[in-house]
Amino acid sequence: MARKSIELTCQQCRKPFESADYGQVLSCPHCGAKLQQVAQLGQLLEQWFYPRRWRADLHEPNQFYLIEKLWTANGQGVTLYEGIAPPHTNYDIFRNMVTRLVARGIDEGWVQLEFPDDPLEENPVYQLKFSDADRFARAVEGLFPEVDWDEQIEVPVPPEAAATEAPPDPKEPTPISSRRARRR
Repeated sequence: MARKSIELTCQQCRKPFESADYGQVLSCPHCGAKLQQVAQLGQLLEQWFYPRRWRADLHEPNQFYLIEKLWTANGQGVTLYEGIAPPHTNYDIFRNMVTRLVARGIDEGWVQLEFPDDPLEENPVYQLKFSDADRFARAVEGLFPEVDWDEQIEVPVPPEAAATEAPPDPKEPTPISSRRARRR
C-alpha cells in the first residue's frame, strides 16, 4: 500500500510542504532545514486531533505524551524506575526526564520510532524500538549520577520460581530490570 502524502510545516521557514516519507528526517524543499521525527510526530498528532476536537472522550495528545505512553507500556516505566530507584526523584519527574531522553534518542537515531502508514486514521499505531540499548542505559545513568550503579541488587525470588530455577551464577551481573531495594 502506498503511503498518502501529508502536509507538514518547516520549523525554520514556516512554509508547508507535502511528503509521504514522514517518519524519517525530512529536508524542507524551500530552505533545506531538517524536520526531525519528534517534530513530525507533533504535527501529525495535531492533524489527527483537529477533526476529533469536539469529542469529549479525547484530550489533545502531544508528541511527548505519546512517546511516554510507548516507553512506559506494559509496566516498563515502573519496572525501570523501581530497578534504578533514584533517590530524591519521584516517578513523575523520572518519567518526564526519561521521556525527554527517549525523544532525544529518536532524533539522534539510537531509538527508532515507527510511524503508521496512515497516521491520520482513527487509531494509528506507533512503535518504539531501542536499537542501541547500551546507549540508552548510559544516557539513563547520566540522568541520575547520584545512583550507585555498581551496587549489588538483591532480587526477591517468588517461592514457586525458587523451586524450579537453578541458582544464579554469582559471576553473572543482575539485569537492571530486577528491582533494587527501595531507598526512600
